[in-house]
Amino acid sequence: MHKNRTSLFRITALLLIIMLLCPVLITAAEPRASLYLSSYQAYPYSAGLGKIQIYFDVLGVTTLDDIGAIRLSIYESTDQINWTLKATHTNDTTPSMLGHNTYVYASHVDYQGVVGRYYKAYICIWGGKDGDGDTRYFWTGIKKATLLAE
Repeated sequence: MHKNRTSLFRITALLLIIMLLCPVLITAAEPRASLYLSSYQAYPYSAGLGKIQIYFDVLGVTTLDDIGAIRLSIYESTDQINWTLKATHTNDTTPSMLGHNTYVYASHVDYQGVVGRYYKAYICIWGGKDGDGDTRYFWTGIKKATLLAE
C-alpha cells in the first residue's frame, strides 16, 4: 500500500510539473513572425478636397539595410463592393516609401481621389539585411474621400 501511495505521489508531482511548464514550452516553441519585421500597420486618411493619404509604419527587429513599403496599390469604389485599381507606387517610383539603415520607418503616399468615393490600399511591407529579408502583404481599412480633412 505504501509503495502505491509513493507512486501515485510521484505521478501527481510529475503531472503538476508538466502542467506548470507547458505554457513556457509552448511559448518557446512558437516561431517568430519574422526574422526581420517586428510590427507594421497602414491606414488611409482623408486629407480633404478628395485627397487620400495612405500612411504606414514598420518596426524591424533590429537595424535593417532597408525597411518600409516596396509596393502600394490604391483601390477606389463607389459602393464598397466593387473595387478598381487606381494607382500603384513602388519604392523605385516613390523612393520615400523605403528607409535605409534604421529599425523603424514611417511614411505616406498621396492620391488625388474624388470626394464621396471610397479608398483602400494593398501594401507589401519589406525588411531586409545583408541580401536577405521578409515581406508581408495586407489591406488597409477603407476611407471615404471628403471635402474637409477628417
